Amino acid sequence: MNQKEKLRKQHSAVIDKTVKQLAVAYNKYHGSVAEFLLQALFAEGILQPSYSETYINSVLHEYTVALQEEVDRIAEKQVDEAFILSLMLFYTDIGSPISRKEAQKQLSATGISYSAKAEVKRLLSLTTSNTSQRINSIVRQSFADSLLYQAANQRQQDKLMELYEQTNSPKQFSERLQKEGFVGIVDSRGHKWKPDVYAKMVMRTKLMESDVQNQRDRGKETGVDLAWISVAHVNNPCNLWEGTIISLNGVDSRFPTYAEAKATGEVFHPNCQHYLNIIRDISLAPRSVITATERKYGIDLSEYK
Repeated sequence: MNQKEKLRKQHSAVIDKTVKQLAVAYNKYHGSVAEFLLQALFAEGILQPSYSETYINSVLHEYTVALQEEVDRIAEKQVDEAFILSLMLFYTDIGSPISRKEAQKQLSATGISYSAKAEVKRLLSLTTSNTSQRINSIVRQSFADSLLYQAANQRQQDKLMELYEQTNSPKQFSERLQKEGFVGIVDSRGHKWKPDVYAKMVMRTKLMESDVQNQRDRGKETGVDLAWISVAHVNNPCNLWEGTIISLNGVDSRFPTYAEAKATGEVFHPNCQHYLNIIRDISLAPRSVITATERKYGIDLSEYK
């Protein structure tokens, strides 16, 4: 395995590592919240809160703040790692490799990862806030149900009390918490995203976009304008662009720019698995890439084969 392959493998692993760390944080939060609410609402095995709704919400808020701080810490560290590897990959691609220390120096000097970190943290915070709101809603409903139970108890309505106990058991509450509370994100189509699945989509999308922006910026600095799109063997319109050359910033008018390719909606979409391989000259691209590029754009590149 050459240096580029090692760096690419490490870069790809950043997403999986981040998602695993976030999954641990989410699971810890879910476990702590579930344990606390069962004790606070079902102290004697029935829905009879031991604390006020205000106190319970204050404890839940503390859990939420702690979760978001951990999510931010993980995102901050892993996005920086992705940028370091991205810088090293760019310079390796153009034949002028730099050390990790130099990549860290560039990252610190330019602050190029700042906006990417801010956007990743913003998107991941949606999971935390959405989950918090759903849990608070369940707590409100539980307090409303407990008042009805108390009223039935005072009136000695045994059958009604039995019905409430059957429909508001600790087991049912736990199941509802899992199904309706610990959801993560619900998109416009009503699709529910588990926190770790949504986090993977966010990381993959934003790191891909950030990598390309980094490559375009470095390309302007170094005079490099060409790249070819990786091959991922996925079953979607991305296949139409795999292994073809594009222009990073429009310097070489023979090829569509990154922006133009993205505008088609066929490639570089959310959750896209493709990345760019930077080349100083077309002759340095694999022959299969040159052939695929000729076929897609209807141009003759035989002089580079």
